[in-house]
Amino acid sequence: MDFKWLFLGLSLAFVSCAEMKESAEIAADNAVNIWQGKQKLTVTFQSHRPYCGGAAPTEEQAKGFTEPMANQVFYLYKDERPNSVTDMVKVTTDESGTFSIDLKDGRFSIISEDKALPLKEFIKKKKIEGEFYEYSDDSCFETWRTTPEFTIDLSHPTDEVVTIKTDCYTGDNPCMQYTGPYRP
Repeated sequence: MDFKWLFLGLSLAFVSCAEMKESAEIAADNAVNIWQGKQKLTVTFQSHRPYCGGAAPTEEQAKGFTEPMANQVFYLYKDERPNSVTDMVKVTTDESGTFSIDLKDGRFSIISEDKALPLKEFIKKKKIEGEFYEYSDDSCFETWRTTPEFTIDLSHPTDEVVTIKTDCYTGDNPCMQYTGPYRP
């Protein structure tokens, strides 16, 4: 058997698969061009968590802690939420929790990467197994998943700061209740 023909055939198969994957990624990124315009939207995401017990807090600790949501993926969509992330624009925050994008005028919403998952995967990812947690029914998760982190009617260049509040034992999950012991 002539190995150079086998090698050539395998190489072509590998290249065509790589090109198919790349074209799928480009299809999702091309959505940026659909909405590209003159209005620069700059959004800084940060998370805020309260002081969660232990030693008596200082005055500063009692205010809680705010930190940038660095290197986080979000999806942006125009008007109504589409069924697929291929119809959304993927954006990633920098070290300071910020991203910027040039858009046309219009109503835009932003969801976290997890909220782009199908409902069953979202619920599975957001439920913590343990004896100290109780959960609302799946409709709570569906409402949470479909609620954007941020919505804006964009008509001029805008800078926004979005703060995602978290709780001590449940994070940002409004469908989960902690029933265990609290720290002193």
